Amino acid sequence: MNYTLKNLTYRYSEDAPDVLSDVSLEIQKGAVTAVVGPSGCGKTTLVNILSGVIPKLENNGTLSGEMELGENALVSVVSQSPENQLFGYGVEDAIAFGMENMGLPPEEISERMEYVFDLLNLQYLRKRSVAALSGGQRQAVCIASVLAMQPDILIMDEPVSSLDPNGKKMVQGVLNQLRADGTTVLIVDNNLEWSAGIVDRVVGLFDGKVLFDGVKEAFFEDFALQEKLGVTIPQEAEIYRAMAGLDHDISMFYSMDGAIHELDQIFPQEDFTAPVPAEAVGEEALLTTHQLNKVFADGFQALKDINTSFPKGKVVAILGQNGSGKTTLVKHLNGLYKPTSGDVRYLGQSTLKKTVAQISRNIILVFQHPEHMLFEQTVTQEITFCARMQQLPFTDEQVAEVLSTYGLSADAETFPINLSMGKKHLLTILSVLFSSADVVILDEPTLGMDLHIKTQLEEIISYLKDQGKTVLIISHEIPLVFKVADSAVILSAGKKIFEGSKEALARREDIFSDINIALPPVVRLSKRYGFSKVCYSVAEFAEEAARMMKQREA
Repeated sequence: MNYTLKNLTYRYSEDAPDVLSDVSLEIQKGAVTAVVGPSGCGKTTLVNILSGVIPKLENNGTLSGEMELGENALVSVVSQSPENQLFGYGVEDAIAFGMENMGLPPEEISERMEYVFDLLNLQYLRKRSVAALSGGQRQAVCIASVLAMQPDILIMDEPVSSLDPNGKKMVQGVLNQLRADGTTVLIVDNNLEWSAGIVDRVVGLFDGKVLFDGVKEAFFEDFALQEKLGVTIPQEAEIYRAMAGLDHDISMFYSMDGAIHELDQIFPQEDFTAPVPAEAVGEEALLTTHQLNKVFADGFQALKDINTSFPKGKVVAILGQNGSGKTTLVKHLNGLYKPTSGDVRYLGQSTLKKTVAQISRNIILVFQHPEHMLFEQTVTQEITFCARMQQLPFTDEQVAEVLSTYGLSADAETFPINLSMGKKHLLTILSVLFSSADVVILDEPTLGMDLHIKTQLEEIISYLKDQGKTVLIISHEIPLVFKVADSAVILSAGKKIFEGSKEALARREDIFSDINIALPPVVRLSKRYGFSKVCYSVAEFAEEAARMMKQREA
């Protein structure tokens, strides 16, 4: 028997509009179901109802309809903000917390703990403090703490948003095993890029209503629906969409193996011989680090002799696996951390004796979790926060234009914490537009963003670059990185292993092999088929593919 929802309707107060309206669907037991939809469509509200947060803890709203999850079914949620779900000083404490609240005996707690440590390859973290972990490591521990409870229904709210590609593969493997064991899984995530291979069904929400409920194959074939729901699909599926307009006989694919199978029939494999562009020289170094070392109180060395140079007016990606030192590095750039040894220099002058407030006039960091940066009572006040703190002039017309451009006019007087996660993240980034900073650092900026907001993010990055700003972006979304970045710095175990242009990086398969991260599909496929240039976006790939097909027909 499947789990069922019938005519579920919810509003947060008597005079508020419905957040969910007449939602009816079946959740198949033992299947992996993706729940997708644009920011603010009701996904988080649905999660809170399924988990019992509504109405047991949040009981001021109005809930109607029926929900049948089975008697005594245990529903557990992996939150998109793991620090809100981890209790206890150490990793072992955090994982044991839920089991202890279930009243399990110590022997069973120990047995289950060992199981999840082995399952998720987290033995190396067991004696670490939660506070000292990277964002991705915390997310992995959060997943472990929930899996240890062995729920009947596992709900994962953006479970890989802070995980590196290795972490995503780990979660994929775990979900496949859970499905084989009969556990029912709901993935609430508008990014199907990582989960396309493991999802069985897709439920699409739009304005609180069910717009789609069916198998994933039917969903991937409906391009208009994907765009309306703002879903990030695998880049391979985007390539298929572009190629379908050039060759109507091509079959659907959404994986690299599928892409190669289909495209091998269209293009011959060739040795890639496109010329290597010359590296830019003489670029003005706006921000530099010199022999930067960081050793934390527990003895963990997070950075080892880091020398980097960030040029003016460029977009630089900082890449690496979880725990490689990316966030630690940028927290030195904005003064939140002071190095154990070494120096950070802005325009040639050391920043080590400056306060964070002083540094923020030139270098500003947008955290990966927006709740850490939201202080004001309204969206309008939040957007102007930096300008007011730095005593910079702005007009009401300028603020209104930004609100309108990015779809926040209706939220102008809204309490920022009440926005959807994607809009909260967008809001923290927009506040930078009114600051004086020359260097803007975005740490995992796509958390909670649907495809529509990601497109706005790309526009913001382009705007900042056009204004002569230097933009540093930490992200595990490699296709996005190659689309927007000019160059990259790659860290591994606290050491810098690469620094150079995007073009040079695209030729370093050895680097990506060493850190176990795959190059974007457009890069790999354009090289496989001997395109005249390496492609960094689907639009470039489609243009080159059309040129080659036309050349072949001539």
